[in-house]
Amino acid sequence: MKSCPICDTPYPDQHTNCPTDGAVLIETLELAPGHIVRGKYRTVRKLGQGGMGVVYLAEHLMLGGQLALKFLAPELSRNPQFIKRFRQEARAAYQLRHPNIVEVVDLDQDEAGSLFIAMEYVAGPSLRAVLHEASHGLSVERALNIARGLGAGLAAAHARGAIHRDIKPENILIGTQPDGSEQPKVLDFGIAAMTEGITNLSRTHGLLLTPEYAAPEQWRGTPAAELDGRTDLYALGGVLYEMLTGRTPYRAVNMEGWMYQHLQGVPQPVERLRPELDRKHPGLGDIVMRLLARDREQRFPSAAAFLEATAHQDVIAPQRSSSRPRTVVEKPPEPLPEEPTPILKRTGNIPKRSGNLVWVIAATLIAICLGIWVAVRLSQFTTATAIPVLSPPSGTYAQARSVTITDATPNAVIHFTKDGSPPTEKSPIYFLPITSLSSGAMVRAMATAEGHTPSAEAIGVYTWSGTAQPAVNTSGPTPVATGPSIYDQGKSAYDHKDYTHARTLFTQACKNNELRACNYLGYLYAQGLGGSQSVQSAQDVYKKACDQGNMSSCASLGTTYQDLGNGTDARKYFKKACDGGLIEGCDLLRGAQ
Repeated sequence: MKSCPICDTPYPDQHTNCPTDGAVLIETLELAPGHIVRGKYRTVRKLGQGGMGVVYLAEHLMLGGQLALKFLAPELSRNPQFIKRFRQEARAAYQLRHPNIVEVVDLDQDEAGSLFIAMEYVAGPSLRAVLHEASHGLSVERALNIARGLGAGLAAAHARGAIHRDIKPENILIGTQPDGSEQPKVLDFGIAAMTEGITNLSRTHGLLLTPEYAAPEQWRGTPAAELDGRTDLYALGGVLYEMLTGRTPYRAVNMEGWMYQHLQGVPQPVERLRPELDRKHPGLGDIVMRLLARDREQRFPSAAAFLEATAHQDVIAPQRSSSRPRTVVEKPPEPLPEEPTPILKRTGNIPKRSGNLVWVIAATLIAICLGIWVAVRLSQFTTATAIPVLSPPSGTYAQARSVTITDATPNAVIHFTKDGSPPTEKSPIYFLPITSLSSGAMVRAMATAEGHTPSAEAIGVYTWSGTAQPAVNTSGPTPVATGPSIYDQGKSAYDHKDYTHARTLFTQACKNNELRACNYLGYLYAQGLGGSQSVQSAQDVYKKACDQGNMSSCASLGTTYQDLGNGTDARKYFKKACDGGLIEGCDLLRGAQ
């Protein structure tokens, strides 16, 4: 049996690659019950299987306790680079000690050389299994209890510099505390770092992520060293959203769709899918949306800040040891002054006039609260959420200049026109400086966001005092080459699914021997994105980059030959990539033997 290291789907032995994401399938190890490992662990039964290997329940022969043994796939155990990373990351995970983190107690190789991790056994389901049984989401109290437990575990890990990078329901186990309450635990700290760069991820351009929960910076390919705890908080926001609504913030059918959603989409507000949140847990929806902000600067700065923000929410830990119904007490209102008015404290017969006064006060308070609630609700649908600003402002300039549009509101989308026509929600979405402007051009822009009316327009009329030159990025009359490179512009266009523009920019960058651009351009040709499909054109640009030393392009070129049934040339270029030091080239070569 083989399985995919990305989506964890099992496949028969004759398969070599996952048809969903292109990853090389990995063989999994099977141990019989009673097998002795390193003279100290006895396997009891198989607990599960995934792309990284197989997990067994085992007994410690000397101490008698139960633990979980995760055996990593033999393919990984034979990889020197992975073994080095495994030891480094497993040691770091071993240092993490927190009630909401699954504890790592040992790491070793068995008699056959297979790597394994011995860890705390959690006798409870995964959060994914819990969500499968609650298709419409969990109770708010239970979801908050789990989210806060996860936040506490992440806060402890982040304080030690450990970033998980793959928070998802499958990596969250629900244990039970001595008092019967639930205790969420984060699993597999360090696993994402261990596998980085090892498996074949050519179909996602080297990205190792779970599509439903990966942060925008991961989709953009931000180096691991530049990620921080806010990446985990984005995934936590996705998990909390799913626990509250029964669905993930975004939905897509392929990797390109997921990328577009995380980089450009706006999730439906939680309150729209769960209306009682406004009344019982005011502000919780805003907390979730802040976790899911595309710009990580707009998220909570730390897991500790998230815990502080949710401290005022009413969290009641669910009990799992009792079958009796549990009464959920709604959070009480703010306390009255210590000395209420004598009318409210009197007992017995109350004069009719005093009774009327009580009703008047009550009616007034209800009216005020209702008015506030209506105002808040209306503001969500009638208040503009973003004001686009054109920079530079309209005016006359000696040289043509690029025009940028700024927006200070998270999760808003800006639409623009440059022919003077009013922008609509069907107008192009802004994501790059506008450079193709002629003298007298008019730029018009507006911002939109889910659940809000469009913003007021920003309008700029640009004229040039002399003969208009091609627009350039400049801070004055003299052009200054400080803008993004052609490759960076192409990558931005690609990230925003503007494949036609991306193809043009990558073509130019590839002609300038920017080999990374050639690799992307080949992919656009091969997939028919942004223009007609041409495998021959893909092979041409891959070969150009491969011949100049880009090993990723060699592997991609081999893949095109493999898809055409040309195993000889496929192995030739896989070997070239492998000899050039590209691990996934070696993986592809082994799969093509």
